[in-house]
Amino acid sequence: MNSNERITLNTYPNTTFHVGSIAEQRIKVSKLPVLVDRSIFWAKFVGYVLTFYLLISLRVIPDFQGISQYNPIDWAQISIFTDYVLFLVILLVLQFFMHLQNKLFSSRQENSFTEEFLFEFRMIITSFMITLGITFLLKTTFLYSRLTLMLFLLAMIVESVCWIAARRTIMSQLYQKGSINNNVLIVGAGKVGLDVYDKIVKTNVREMRFLGYLDDYKTNTNIIGKISDLEKLLQQQRVDTLYITIPSEKHIVQSMLRTVYKYDIDIRIIPEMFDRMSTVFSFRSDLEYPCLQVVKTPLRGVNVLIKRFFDICGSFCLLAMLSPFFLIVGIVIKLESRGPVFFKQKRIGKNGLPFNMIKFRSMKQNAEAEKEKLSDRNEMSGPVFKLRNDPRVTRVGGILRRYSIDELPQLWNVLRGQMSLIGPRPPLPDEVAKYTDYHWRRMDVLPGMTGLWQVSGRSDLDFEQWLDLDIYYIEHWSFMLEMKILFKTIPVVIKGAGAY
Repeated sequence: MNSNERITLNTYPNTTFHVGSIAEQRIKVSKLPVLVDRSIFWAKFVGYVLTFYLLISLRVIPDFQGISQYNPIDWAQISIFTDYVLFLVILLVLQFFMHLQNKLFSSRQENSFTEEFLFEFRMIITSFMITLGITFLLKTTFLYSRLTLMLFLLAMIVESVCWIAARRTIMSQLYQKGSINNNVLIVGAGKVGLDVYDKIVKTNVREMRFLGYLDDYKTNTNIIGKISDLEKLLQQQRVDTLYITIPSEKHIVQSMLRTVYKYDIDIRIIPEMFDRMSTVFSFRSDLEYPCLQVVKTPLRGVNVLIKRFFDICGSFCLLAMLSPFFLIVGIVIKLESRGPVFFKQKRIGKNGLPFNMIKFRSMKQNAEAEKEKLSDRNEMSGPVFKLRNDPRVTRVGGILRRYSIDELPQLWNVLRGQMSLIGPRPPLPDEVAKYTDYHWRRMDVLPGMTGLWQVSGRSDLDFEQWLDLDIYYIEHWSFMLEMKILFKTIPVVIKGAGAY
C-alpha cells in the first residue's frame, strides 16, 4: 500500500458508522459477489439444459420418422423423450442440493481454480452416477444411448471449467475496479503481523485491501493508531476482517473482543506457535479439558500401511523392470575402473537406526579414504559434505550422478523396509553426530530415494534449506504431497539439474 492510500483515523472526519450501519455497508459490498455467483450458477444450469437439448436433437430424434428434429413439443410424442427428461431432472436436482450443501457448510475462504474445478468435477461425476443408479431402479437406464450420456457428461465437465473461468474473470475485474474488496486491519505490527501483511500483498488472498496496523509500541508508515483506537477506527472506516496477532496479551485481546463483538466483523486470532499448529498439534479433550496433542507427523496409523504397500509394490516392479539395465550399468562401471559394481555405505535411518545403503559405485576405489583430504573444499553448509567437481568421481560416475542412476539400487533398501521411495535423504553417521535436537526431526520417518529437497533444487540448496524442506514434508505429509513429489521427480532427474 502506498502512502496516498494509507488510512488514518481522520480519513473520514465527517463519517460515523454505528453498529447497524457497518452491517449495512458489508451487505452492500457482498451483494455484488452474490449476484455474480447466482447468475453464473443459473447460467450454468441453463447451459446444461441447452447442451442436453442439442444432444437429443442430433443423436436421438433422427431415429424417429415424422418427428421435428428441433421442436421439443413434437418430441413429447415419443415415450423415450420422457425418460431422457427424467434423467436430466434428477441430475440437476442432485447438483442443486450438492451446491446448496457446499454453500452452507464450506468456509467463506476463496478457493483456487483447481479446488473449484475438483469440487465441480466430483459433483458432476457423483450426481451422474447416482442418477444412473436411480434410473436403473426405475428400469429406464437401458433405454438411453450410452454415447449420448457420455457426451453429455464430458460436455458438463468442459462447461464447468468455462463457467469457473468466467466467474473468476468477472470477480477479478470487479476487484480491480474497487467495486468489491475485503478491508483488513491487523492488530500487532510484530513478526506475525508483518508476515500476515506480506502474505496479503504477495498472494492477494480474496483481493484483500490492507488498511493498516494498530500497535502500541511500533512506529512505521502503516501504523494508523494504537490498540485503544480500535472502536474509533471501526466507526470511521469499514473493516471486514480483523487479524489479532498478539494472543499472549490476553487482557488486551479480551478487551478488544468485548469491543468488537457487536460489530459485523470477521475476527481471526492467530495463536502462538501458529507455524506448527496445523501440523504437529491436534485438538482433543481429556478430562473435560481442551488439549493440544503433540503429533510428530500425519504419517501414522493406516497412512503408514498405505505408504509401505506402495513402497513394496513400486520397488518390486521397478527392480524387475530395470534388472537388464542394472546389468548394462554394472558392465560399464567395471570396464572403466577397478572395484565393485555396488557401493555400500552406512547410513542412519528412522529413529537413528543404522543400515547399509546400496548405490552404484560412482567414485574410484578407496574414495572414502581421500575424503579427509578434501574436507577444506566442502561447498555445503552444515554437517553435510558436497563438492561440485569432486576429483574422486569417475567419468561414468559423473553421468550416473547427474541423472541419479547411481541411486537406483536403493530400491532394494526400499523393498527391505530400510528406506521409502519418498522421504528425507539418509544422512551419514558423522553428519548425524553434528546434528542439533532440531535437526533430528528429519529422522522421524523412513529416509527416501527422493523427496522435496530433490524436486526443489537438489544439491544447489544449502543444508538449512534442505532441512526445512525435509521437516515440511514430515509435518505436512499427505498422499497428494507424496504424488506431487513423485511426479515432479521425473523431469528433475531427466534435466539433471543440481546433481553432483
